[in-house]
Amino acid sequence: MIQPLQIIERLCVDLYLISEIYINMQKNLFRKIWILAFLLPVIGCQEEFDYESFIEEEDRYFQLYMDANYPNLQPTESGLYYIEYEAGSGASPDSGDWVLINYLAYTIPDETVVDTYDEEWARDYNLYNSGVLYGPYKYQHGTEMEGLREGLSMMKEGGISRLIFKSDLGYGEKGLGNIGKFESLMYDVQLLEVIGDPVAWEQMKIDSFLAAHPTAYPIRDSETAAVMYYIPGVAGDSAQISDGKNVEVFYTGQLLDGRVFDSNEGKASGMTVTVGEGDVIRGWDLGLKYFRYGGAGQLLIPHELAYGEEGSKASGTGKNAIPPYEALLFDIEVTKNVPDTEKD
Repeated sequence: MIQPLQIIERLCVDLYLISEIYINMQKNLFRKIWILAFLLPVIGCQEEFDYESFIEEEDRYFQLYMDANYPNLQPTESGLYYIEYEAGSGASPDSGDWVLINYLAYTIPDETVVDTYDEEWARDYNLYNSGVLYGPYKYQHGTEMEGLREGLSMMKEGGISRLIFKSDLGYGEKGLGNIGKFESLMYDVQLLEVIGDPVAWEQMKIDSFLAAHPTAYPIRDSETAAVMYYIPGVAGDSAQISDGKNVEVFYTGQLLDGRVFDSNEGKASGMTVTVGEGDVIRGWDLGLKYFRYGGAGQLLIPHELAYGEEGSKASGTGKNAIPPYEALLFDIEVTKNVPDTEKD
């Protein structure tokens, strides 16, 4: 049997050991803090050294690539190397103009494709994202990186050029997406169209569509004064749908150039929408009230009642799912009234 005195002795030993452990922990903590304080300036110097090393390495590989492939090509004052494959015959874009381009972006010196809106190339290089709208890329000139901005300013509408530049004219020490830090880049660019005013350009496309669809019925939004259009198809067999009704909708959405960006055709069930509740774009809330159950037709919706001046981005990317300033055309079939008890 353990005597009370033995218990007290054990407790004293345990307390002594605990105190020693605590003191050692404090000493180690102090030591670690002191070491960290000593190393911080060294770490900072190492980062600065690494920065210079990255620049030197990029310069070396870039020069080797240029000497092997374009030994006589001279850069612009900024360091851009410009090769014109086809001279355009149209306008050159000014800063602030909107443009429509095709492009492939490669890293130098390995010539790996790292960015594109061309679907075939995106699939070949494992860049494909189902949420991205592939095809000609529309954006505002002057908002891009310096190398692409300068090169595009030298082009004319209809032209095709190659632009080669180091990371100081690209994404620099941060990189972007598949483009690493201090990556030299090469762009093959086709300038399809200088849009200028995107609103006037959109309206021109709408007017062209309306000329071929004389039955289109205008719908004016009282809040924005924007005008959209309902193009009737199958009449349906009920009264017109009103605000607050739950409807099942099958649809296909496309741009006016024919590129499809979304569809649920062929699925077992459609999308349930509560009309007028703001859970879809405003053009749908306005336009669905011109349908009847069992009816089908089209809605032509300008950007003000769709995705606006910004468009929308594919999830997890900086790439367009819907371009800015874009009118949308929806083929719509409303199949049934959905009771509240069945709504998802």
